[in-house]
Amino acid sequence: MWSAKLADKPFVYSIFGIQYPTGNPTSVQEALTEEFDSLISGHGTHIERLIQDGCATPSAGKSHVWIAYWTSSEEYQKWWTRDDVSQFWASLPSDAGMWREVLTPSPRRSQYGANKNEPSGLGNLGERFDIGRKSGYWGCYRHRLADHTSDEMVSSAKQDLEPRRPLSKLSAGISSPEIRPGRVHMTHFPNNICFVVEGQDHSAITTEEKKLWVENFDESVSRWMKDLMEAGPESGILDRRMCYERDSGLFLEGEPQALRYNKKVQLFYFKDLRHFEKIGRQNKGHVDLRKRFLEAYGSDGHMMNGNLSLWVETTVLKADEMDCEYVGCVDGTGFMAFSSDLDNFA
Repeated sequence: MWSAKLADKPFVYSIFGIQYPTGNPTSVQEALTEEFDSLISGHGTHIERLIQDGCATPSAGKSHVWIAYWTSSEEYQKWWTRDDVSQFWASLPSDAGMWREVLTPSPRRSQYGANKNEPSGLGNLGERFDIGRKSGYWGCYRHRLADHTSDEMVSSAKQDLEPRRPLSKLSAGISSPEIRPGRVHMTHFPNNICFVVEGQDHSAITTEEKKLWVENFDESVSRWMKDLMEAGPESGILDRRMCYERDSGLFLEGEPQALRYNKKVQLFYFKDLRHFEKIGRQNKGHVDLRKRFLEAYGSDGHMMNGNLSLWVETTVLKADEMDCEYVGCVDGTGFMAFSSDLDNFA
């Protein structure tokens, strides 16, 4: 397993999105997508361009998502305060459907783990190194965080946090989800929200490895993802996004579409690291899947040299390390789902 040596200063995740509530962009949405892409292209150390199933929930629409990784807050701010970028964001119409979630965490509360030395995601921000023994056991993600001995990283919110999101589906005869016009800017968050990125890339696998995956893992992975997407507020999951890189091509036919592409990325916000750890240990399907996967792809497994690429990023955020804004988005998008109950939220 490989990790990345991050510089000893805060780095930045800037996650931007634009929503297509009916599933396909209008001409205005398409123009906004192209203009923003031209503004962010060539900036940041690495950018993932993804399609998300759904807007506020996976049940309706699509979203175009940019995840940009920046080595420092200074690097990000230099881009964000450019005249053309500032003007673009300030002039968004009240129904634009664009959002941003900007995270500025300490590397001491962040970890990146991958089964390949080639960088993915956060791995692009530092030189890779062998994790050694800090892998393959329950609690290894926590132990990779430099601050784990001095900070329990428990949420400052004292109750379950229940998001308010519409459950309607387009198939139920509703033409589109309800849009909340105008801007919702949020900087008031509880301490120790845990942000998780999980990625899988099947692009380079052989026919033999694909057969192994389909016969032994695909159904279990799909079931685990379904459990995560449907978990209630007691799970501590605040938001979840199933994304894929459309240009990577299809890996398999069928549903859910977000898991059928070669390259897939899932984004999660948990109430805290403890809730992230708990759901993995308590879900029997995941426990069994993890055991079988380590037997096949672990250090002594017969597929240890396979071509499947996996990575996971875990970051614990303090209250002042999050800045989120939603402009004309579907009601319940992201942390907007908590905006009417900020006192209990933070």
